[in-house]
Amino acid sequence: MCPLRVHSWADIEEYKLDHIWEVVTDKFDSADINGQRDHVLKHMRRLWNNWRGSLHIIVKSKPLRDVLKDVPEGVDKSDWEWLVKEHFLSEKFKAEIQELVRSEPSLINIEVVERCFGPQCKIHVFGFGGGITAKELKDGNSSKVELLDELNATRKENLSLKKTPR
Repeated sequence: MCPLRVHSWADIEEYKLDHIWEVVTDKFDSADINGQRDHVLKHMRRLWNNWRGSLHIIVKSKPLRDVLKDVPEGVDKSDWEWLVKEHFLSEKFKAEIQELVRSEPSLINIEVVERCFGPQCKIHVFGFGGGITAKELKDGNSSKVELLDELNATRKENLSLKKTPR
């Protein structure tokens, strides 16, 4: 229902947000439901960002040919290809993150994530998936964060070993 072919929630056209809201009001009956529109759409934005963050993890963890072949359940193939090629792997997407890191090198990972993608919710951090919380990343000394860093390093090492001819 929520479009994937946009770079951010702010790029979703108003008529599409109106359609999303119609679907919500068709499912739920409340006397004051229209007074909750902004709150509900804000919550939907967080869920949408978290979902796209979990999709981004797929892109980071596999070779491109496998990523494009393994379309997530419930996602249209052409939308998936657009999201991967035009958003996650776009030079603009990478450049925005690199520029922020270059201009403010003292930022920790979670600060970079929040500057690029907005505040993160308690149970999910963009690019890290479920299980790692914003608080753990801000503390910087979490064993989960250390384990995640070690896991990512091991994955990269494994990928490089697989690519090395014997």
